[in-house]
Formats: sequence, C-alpha cells, structure tokens
Amino acid sequence: MKTYIRYPLNVELISSMSILTILFILNIMNTNNKTNKFLCVTLIIIFILTITAAVIRRFLKPRLLQLDSRCLIIDNKPLEAREISRLFIDSNCIIGIKPKKSRIVPISLCFKLINTNNETSKLIDSLVDWAKNNNIEVINKNFMKWI
Repeated sequence: MKTYIRYPLNVELISSMSILTILFILNIMNTNNKTNKFLCVTLIIIFILTITAAVIRRFLKPRLLQLDSRCLIIDNKPLEAREISRLFIDSNCIIGIKPKKSRIVPISLCFKLINTNNETSKLIDSLVDWAKNNNIEVINKNFMKWI
C-alpha cells in the first residue's frame, strides 16, 4: 500500500498559544514594570514562532507512506515493525506511531492521510491489519505527541 500523508493541523496548540498571546498582550498594556514587559514580549515571540511552525509544518509537501510486510516506510525512511510498540488512531483520523524507545509519539510519526473519507477508512483499515499482523497494539483514542 502506498499513500500520501501530511502533518496534522494541531488546532489545540494553535488555539492555546493564541489565547496566551492575547493574555500576554493585555498584560503588557496593563503593567508599568519593564522587566515584566520584557518577559511578556519574549514569551509572545515564542508563542508566535510556535504557531508559525505548526502552520508551516502542516502545509509542507506531503510525504509518502508505504506498507511493507515487516516495515513501514515514511519518506524513504524504514521503520521496522519490531521497533513499534503502539499505533494510535484518534477521533479525527490522526495516526500516531509510538516507537518502543520513545515515551510519546514523535511529531515525525504523527500524520493524517490525504484522501477522501471513503479511501481514508479503507487505508486506516489496511494500516490496522498490517499492525495486527505484526503484533503491534492498536489503540483508538487521543494520544500525546510532541509539538
């Protein structure tokens, strides 16, 4: 199986960073302490850079996902089935692959399939079948991932 994938749009991250940015802007307007203003401006810049990185990452060129009998290939980088501990699928059809050596899903292994709804469900089913054939635990719930 071959299909194209892309990074998911992290709406929770973008909305929380936007709210924090607005709160810190209000804090700057209501304070006279220069140290506090400097700290707030620094944090606002970090929040804006984080939002920008999340949006840019989402609109990067799609990557190719290939399923082989014993490995998963993402952008010509093989990931052996024995190196994977869990496959997560959340309610928005975002897929996360947790390697055995990681505590949470790395962002490079978190993706959304680029297809229509009918094709997406078939592709997810084939990915789940691949995981079960390789004795990888499949969990249908939200999961923690890096930014």
